[in-house]
Amino acid sequence: MTNIRSIEEFHENLAVPEACMLGKRLFKKQFYEHGQLGTTDKKAFVEDIDGIEWRYTIKPATINVPKLEDDAHEYLEIAILQVVLTVADHHLRIASVIQKAIPYPLVIFFVCGSRLAVNAADKRVNRADANKIVTEASYDTGWIDLAAPEAAQAAFLSDFRVTNFSYRNLYDFYQDAVARIIALNCAVHTGRYALQAEASDAPKGKTERLEALRQIEKFQRERNELRNKLKKEKNLGSQVSLNTKIKQLGDRIEAVRNEM
Repeated sequence: MTNIRSIEEFHENLAVPEACMLGKRLFKKQFYEHGQLGTTDKKAFVEDIDGIEWRYTIKPATINVPKLEDDAHEYLEIAILQVVLTVADHHLRIASVIQKAIPYPLVIFFVCGSRLAVNAADKRVNRADANKIVTEASYDTGWIDLAAPEAAQAAFLSDFRVTNFSYRNLYDFYQDAVARIIALNCAVHTGRYALQAEASDAPKGKTERLEALRQIEKFQRERNELRNKLKKEKNLGSQVSLNTKIKQLGDRIEAVRNEM
């Protein structure tokens, strides 16, 4: 496994062919002047962003990966942006705005000091208007401290490399990037970074792993609500009942974790 401790080492390991290099600066006003941004989003763009660079363009002319275009998908090229932030707090809001503003499949590398976050989003053709692209699910690694990554994060950084992605077409190429973000999100719960679950009967596909993540988040919210109720409950019988339900939710969370 390659040890990556800086954004320069991350890009070196990423191994994007030189032909894909673009290095084009994008101006913040291109997003907040023409988009319908609320006050908070516009403030984040103006105050939090130090610079936006369209760093790479992945397309058949620059890399040996064919496009994919059908009724639902339009993967003619993939844009890779790097956004340098002065403040890390609002990167998900900024990511949402940028993903909606750029119609191409887009990967965003957010950099704030020694920290990195990788963001992607599924996009499809609008069936009501084929000239429009709809942004669906989004994926984000959360912040990774490149100076001291956790074990699962270090494995992700080493594995996030274009030579590890599918070259069958640009859609599969992009989905392999997404799969690695999902794998890191699963690692938060399992303690290990793996593209597929280890158990033979465990969910292995993107849809199944996403559903497992949603289930865990749902069960955790329910458990937290019950714990808050337990703190206020004075009746002994109700306390026992709440403790039982909390234990059951814990067991369900563990069962889902074991299948990730």
